[in-house]
Amino acid sequence: MAKRLLNNKLRLSDFPEEIDNENGIKIYGDTSYENQMAVLSQFLHNGNTDISRDEIVAAILDFLEYKKEQNPNTGIEDSYEYASMVAENPIQYSLFNDFFDVPFPNPQEGKHTLIDLFAGIGGIRLPFNELGYKCVFSSEWDKFAQKTYFANFGEMPFGDITQESTKRFIPQKFDLLLAGFPCQAFSIMGKRQGFADTRGTLFFDVATILERHRPQAILLENVKQLTTHDHNRTFQTILRILDELGYKVKWQVLNALDFGLPQKRERVIIVGFLSQNRIEAFNFDFEKQPYSLTGLLESDEIVDTSLFASEKILQKREKQTEGKKIFYPSIWHENKAGNVSVLDYACALRTGASYNYLLVNGRRRPSSRELLRLQGFPDNYRIVVSHGEIRRQTGNSVAVPMIRKIAQKIDYILNNID
Repeated sequence: MAKRLLNNKLRLSDFPEEIDNENGIKIYGDTSYENQMAVLSQFLHNGNTDISRDEIVAAILDFLEYKKEQNPNTGIEDSYEYASMVAENPIQYSLFNDFFDVPFPNPQEGKHTLIDLFAGIGGIRLPFNELGYKCVFSSEWDKFAQKTYFANFGEMPFGDITQESTKRFIPQKFDLLLAGFPCQAFSIMGKRQGFADTRGTLFFDVATILERHRPQAILLENVKQLTTHDHNRTFQTILRILDELGYKVKWQVLNALDFGLPQKRERVIIVGFLSQNRIEAFNFDFEKQPYSLTGLLESDEIVDTSLFASEKILQKREKQTEGKKIFYPSIWHENKAGNVSVLDYACALRTGASYNYLLVNGRRRPSSRELLRLQGFPDNYRIVVSHGEIRRQTGNSVAVPMIRKIAQKIDYILNNID
């Protein structure tokens, strides 16, 4: 990109502190297309004045190049001068429909603000979006998940949150931090050095952001196994560090089956507030919702033929289910021992081989839309990546109805309790 900028007569003197004079390389941290689009989308949605004009112009130039690659006859310019003019008042240009013509646009006048870390495809953000919360920063390192997120929210997440060049785009003030951070071992456990105990893990970055920005509330999500990881030391360290940072928390392992989804998926949820009154007002008491596969499964006639099991597998399943009660609709599960269960729900979606052991009505793999429905995503959620990527993305995502119930309680507390 630096070469293209120079070809557009961008002078080194225009970037006195951001250009390596020897190599002509822009020093903005990650200068990938995705991060340039993250800069541009944050600017468009939030009018973020913390982003320099030079970064906005660079991002617009990248976007113009992308537009021309898609449509060489578009007639738009890609010069530095034109990009500078666009940066003055970008909304008047029709170039940026991709950022706003989406199913789940960012509320423009949200009463509360949030940041979405380890965002995946936005499953934690989505219920807060429905409640009018404005997202002012998001981060997700996987490029395919970034693509799905952008297609649905009109916002390209920033990349690697471990980098200071990424963290610096986080606005100083926001109300709520969301994070479905990965579970990792803590290498210097037990030395009680504050959140330095977690250095080298992704929770360290969450703790760093909490210390710097002090949002009013947090919502963290992780696998059930986090509570027992490393003989419970990992989880206890997380709780201790949150307490040292001033956050009063409650946590609970919740199951998607209890929130109206036909999927057995258990996840630990941590909710925290800086206010003691607020955490005392929060609880994990939820009325169980009935679940059903009815209306979730697609007709076999519209499902891609590649998803249907081979005759060999069908014959094997027929033998494995001899004498068992067969009913429809159902999802058939084969475990490691080769035993098959016929159930009215799916086991937890995973990104790996377990997908191959699920058969809808004993005949085929779940479709992309069905996988999204099993996580509670609405049908207007856009699919813009391959089925393999949807498998991976839904396996890494959250049960949206579960988060929706939690979001409603957090929202009530933030609005009514000091």
